[in-house]
Amino acid sequence: MGKKYLEKDVLEATLERLKIMFGNFENIYFCVSGGKDSSVMVQLANKVATEMNKKFDVLFIDLEAQYHYTIEHIEQLKQLSQIRDFYHITLPMALRNAVSVLQPKWICWEEESKHLWVREMPKDSINIRNCPFPWFKKGEEFEEFVIQFANWYQKKYNGKVACGIGIRTDESINRFRTIAYQKNKVTFEGHFWTTKLKVHEKHIDVYNCYPIYDWKTEDIWGVVSKLNLKFNYIYELMHKNGLGIHEQRLCQPYGDDQKNGLNQFKALEYDTWTKVLNRVNRSEFWKHLL
Repeated sequence: MGKKYLEKDVLEATLERLKIMFGNFENIYFCVSGGKDSSVMVQLANKVATEMNKKFDVLFIDLEAQYHYTIEHIEQLKQLSQIRDFYHITLPMALRNAVSVLQPKWICWEEESKHLWVREMPKDSINIRNCPFPWFKKGEEFEEFVIQFANWYQKKYNGKVACGIGIRTDESINRFRTIAYQKNKVTFEGHFWTTKLKVHEKHIDVYNCYPIYDWKTEDIWGVVSKLNLKFNYIYELMHKNGLGIHEQRLCQPYGDDQKNGLNQFKALEYDTWTKVLNRVNRSEFWKHLL
């Protein structure tokens, strides 16, 4: 592993952070996306949880218009030995649609658009028909959902909760600020890689934890190789398609930044591409990609 400080590399430091989490919180869940960062985080968490005889939960918000290989990797992660509950969310949430002036937002997993769904809904998912969240409303924003879920989860277990989030500060200045510069930030026992969560400007007993915040992209792939971790094969296809490791992104395809890489779907997963094309209203900009 490349970066070292205080005679520790980032892998050693992260394993120590995870031990702090499992040693102080009875209820922990990790947010995963199917991307490389959260995948490494949750696999390392499983390693520590196994050693400490602990269990944890996982939250995965499925945005429907995703690569086949991403969902295949999610199914691999579901097999991790220490997972208690895996919350595979397929609820109709509102997402940004930057490719159309006629439809500025689209709703994933919307029942009325079932004939246009990019994929079939997973049978083990939490959807609008079996939703256990009394607060959820169709069209809720992704960002609002994750906060409400944290609040619901804490009330369910009625105790202190840790939420593991796999963001890295070298990805953007906003992510750096999330760790370092939050005004009036409350941490868990002084650990600056933790932040106590607020709901409607009031703190709740949930701490967001960022155990891999100081990793670089090279560290992620280094530990995948070193520990023989599982990974999303779509990254291999991105590499073969000419994208460097710092350019590879997994996001819902119609966002402001993501639209610029939409032709990746065509090159990497053509069957997925044709369904993604027809999922939302297309602008003139969109049509030239055909």
